[in-house]
Amino acid sequence: MCFWDTLELTLSTDEEGKGCIKMMYDKEDLKPGYNLIRERRFSRDVVVLPEVVVLNCSNLKFEFEVYYEGEEELKQTFILHFKENPQMKLTIGTEEKKAILGLYLIDFDDEIDDDGRYDAWV
Repeated sequence: MCFWDTLELTLSTDEEGKGCIKMMYDKEDLKPGYNLIRERRFSRDVVVLPEVVVLNCSNLKFEFEVYYEGEEELKQTFILHFKENPQMKLTIGTEEKKAILGLYLIDFDDEIDDDGRYDAWV
């Protein structure tokens, strides 16, 4: 049985996705309470970014919540399931504070080609 081992997160704050950032996380690092964006946040003064917090992580599922700092009452919870819905695209926030998140669960063991390189990076 195969399981996911890497989470790919893309983040954009514009409609066209021109200012897109791609980050990758090992499943072992995704402990409950870990804030994906805050741990790799760049300059908080330049653009307001959402909080993406790990709730639960297992071999087949990744559960997380998203919200903007100070707006915890508006947080939303989502679950990615490796076999059923391994990727998701979300738009959160308001017109003034909007973010587009793309999340994708990957099993890199399945993506290694004959010469030992990852197909995704060739």
